Amino acid sequence: MTTRVYLWKGAQLGSMLVLNLAIARVLGAPTSGNFLFQVSNLQLLALLAGASVDSGIQYQSASEPQLASGLSRFILQYSTIILFPLAGLVAVALHWLRPGMDAIPFLILASVYMAGIILFKTFSALAFGLRSAEAPILLEGAGNVLLLPLLLATPAIFYTGYYLMPVVTGVVLYAYLTRTRQLLFQQKSTPDYRRLFQYTGVSFMANMAWLLVYRTDYWWVAAWCTDKELGNYIQVSKLGQLFFYFPQLLSVLIFPDVVQAPDPRPMIKKLIGYVTAIYAACLVLFAALGRPILHWLLGPGFEAVYPTFLLLIPGVFALGGLAILSTFFAGRNRLGVNLKGALLGLGVMVLGDWIFIPQYHIAAAALVSSAAYLTTFVYSYLNFRRAAPTTP
Repeated sequence: MTTRVYLWKGAQLGSMLVLNLAIARVLGAPTSGNFLFQVSNLQLLALLAGASVDSGIQYQSASEPQLASGLSRFILQYSTIILFPLAGLVAVALHWLRPGMDAIPFLILASVYMAGIILFKTFSALAFGLRSAEAPILLEGAGNVLLLPLLLATPAIFYTGYYLMPVVTGVVLYAYLTRTRQLLFQQKSTPDYRRLFQYTGVSFMANMAWLLVYRTDYWWVAAWCTDKELGNYIQVSKLGQLFFYFPQLLSVLIFPDVVQAPDPRPMIKKLIGYVTAIYAACLVLFAALGRPILHWLLGPGFEAVYPTFLLLIPGVFALGGLAILSTFFAGRNRLGVNLKGALLGLGVMVLGDWIFIPQYHIAAAALVSSAAYLTTFVYSYLNFRRAAPTTP
């Protein structure tokens, strides 16, 4: 089971990389930069509206699988109701989001896209808690593959497909879970909403702070740099995110064990060591061969991606271990550590971007991001070393 999950996750990451490269190739640096900047802002609004209920759902489904039917009912209701305030958010932030189409179609598609993100993320969290990790991974990869031929059509057709895909995959995932986990879904259940939102509240603040760490540099680059520089920097960020997905997968797979184990610390230490060793090998290869490969893959206009990514490498190392540590604290119901670490990183990010990006542009953005990620990792690791084997 686990080996298959890793293989499918590798295929899903490959499909995401190919889609990202195709967007860069077809749309070019300025247009792809604006589109991906828009998507990242919509994802931020979706996190705000989703209130990180997916984290509470994963925690409850891992500890109490018999709540699956009640949790799925809650997911469907929440994703439907939230569509209307999301439309209001898009209307208010329309100019800031830089729509690449007429306002009304964009308003509809962007709202559906964000509601779809919430739908897919929450059902994915339910699947992960029930140890059904393959399904959401396969569906996300299939969605990326289906979007590729749409790039050959008009931009409007591609944008429409891109924004509708999370809803489609979310509905398919729900149908899959009800069929394969039929016995669980036949049990009438009601989630412990008080405990769900108590857990979700702290998780939401931590996730919001962390996403701001991840996205603040985009806003400063968009404000102080050219569209071409923005396109280059977003590709740098996308490369960094690729390295983050592997430890995130490990985190998803070990989360139920972290929740249930008397003392998961030895497992966490080993995983951090494995991730660090794998990253070291990959990043040495990238430093040696990355320039010609990126030039060939991305095409003209992306010359700044390679030197800028080199400045992000210390932060990439930090992100690998941080994903594992964050899972440890989430699984042991110590979300306050994740929140405080993210706030420290956010402070470094905001201050550094404010001081350095106006003069040094995307090189400064990469260095400041590395410093912010390292700060968060060091704080989390120091708390991990002091951690005792407590009951979650």
